[in-house]
Formats: sequence, C-alpha cells, structure tokens
Amino acid sequence: MAAEEIGASAESVTGGEPSGSAEVTTSEPSGNWTEGLGEDAQGYVENKGWSGAGQMLDSYRNLEKAMGAPADQIVQIPKDAEDTDGWNSVYSRMGRPETADGYKLSDTPVPDGAIDLTGDLKQWAHEAGLSQTQTAILYDRYNGKLSELVKEQHQQGTEMVQAEEAALKKEWGSAWDENIAAATRFRQRFGIDGETIDKLEGALGLKGVLELTAKIGRGLGEHTMPTGSEEDSGNGLAFGMTPGAAKAKIDELMLDKEFMGQYVDGRPQAVDRMTRLHSLAHPESE
Repeated sequence: MAAEEIGASAESVTGGEPSGSAEVTTSEPSGNWTEGLGEDAQGYVENKGWSGAGQMLDSYRNLEKAMGAPADQIVQIPKDAEDTDGWNSVYSRMGRPETADGYKLSDTPVPDGAIDLTGDLKQWAHEAGLSQTQTAILYDRYNGKLSELVKEQHQQGTEMVQAEEAALKKEWGSAWDENIAAATRFRQRFGIDGETIDKLEGALGLKGVLELTAKIGRGLGEHTMPTGSEEDSGNGLAFGMTPGAAKAKIDELMLDKEFMGQYVDGRPQAVDRMTRLHSLAHPESE
C-alpha cells in the first residue's frame, strides 16, 4: 500500500509520466514520543523544539563535541569565590589529597643551614588547592633553589673571610704572627671553643673576632716579638708594631731634630732604627 502511494505521488509531480528518481523524505514517527515523561521533562522537550528522540540524541552528541569531554569528566567551577564546599570539590577532582599529610614528596635532604619547611609547604599547598603533581614539582624546585642559595651563601662567606683576612694581614704586617699568637693564647687561657668563636665571627666578622681576641691576648703578656729595638717593639700598642704604627713612629721621628741630625750624619743606631721602621711600615716590599 505504501509503495502504491509513493508511486501515485510521483506520477502527480511528473504529470503522470514515469520519473528516473524520486526524493523520499522521512520524519519522526507519528504519535506522542514523549509519553511517559514527567510534565517538566515534556515542557523542556517542547521548549527545545525536539521533534523526536533522534533529534534529542543528536543535540546531546553535539553538546559533548562542543565541550570536548563526557559529562563525568567536566568540572563545574563555582561562581562564588567563598563557596568553600564547591571549591573543595573542584580541588579534589583535580587531584588534591584529602589532607595535607596525603602529599607524597621526595626525600630530598634539607641543606645545612636551611630551615625544613616541608610540613608548612604541604599545608600551604593544600590550602591553595594544589594537586599531588603540582605540589611535588614545586617541592623539588624549591629544594633545588634552596640548595643553590645555600651554596652561594657559603661561597660568599668564604670569599668574605678570605678578603677580611687579607686586609688584616696587610694592616698588621709583621705583627700578624704576634697577634695571632696572642689571640690563640686568649682562647686557650679561657677555654673558648670553636663553636663560640664561630658565633662571635657570625656577629662580628673574622676581622672583629681577631681584633678582639688579639687585643685581650696581648693584655695577658708574653706577646713581644723581637724587633731589634725595645722602643719599637710595639709594647703598649693595641696590636703591636703594625705598618700603621710604624708609619706613625716614622712621622714622629721625622719631627725629632736630634734624631734626624743623627740620621743625616749616618749614625748607625739611627740609620738602623729608621731602616727597621720602614721595613715594618712596608712589609709587602720585603
């Protein structure tokens, strides 16, 4: 019967003449295909303008294609920044552990001199909603950078100590060994251990510690170094006959007419003394 109706329709279009082809159109099955759905669902279908289940299915497929993922893989972002429960749900879907202790981090040792912030970092990461992967990456990067900074600080500290020592050696000149011996005597006399010296050095610097301990040590006696002349031995001076003290003594003698008269006349004692003082004032030329 259906074939006869189609043939009759074709004949009417072509004026009763046979046609090589005929366009056939199909439509959704007749009848109420939403029968059995709730009133709200039927209203939703009508508003969408779906004429059948096939059209509705196509609409859903197109929606998935547009969103790029199935519905169970889609995370809904809360509109309210204060929606704690909503955001916690997002963080959990994104891979945040249930508690801060749930993060699994590498056993990277904390560099000497650094503070272990592992527990704090876990807590901060959890509060920020970071996933396991994100937190592990940040932790490794943090420890790596921390190690670099500690090494740089140690290097800078070493260079600073070397610079201070070189400057003090130049300042003390030939009195260096004498003052170091005095500083060592002070430490031994009062039982000052290395840890205490390190703390003092951290507060005063190497120069400050050596000056302090040498000055006290010289006050304990037994520090005089032979110079060939008792009057130029440095006794009574804070750090002995340093280059600076020797230069000051030379300036003093240059104003002494009696001494300069002897020096100009080539008196051996005056010449030897001036030569000795110049040697103490300029140890680098030795």
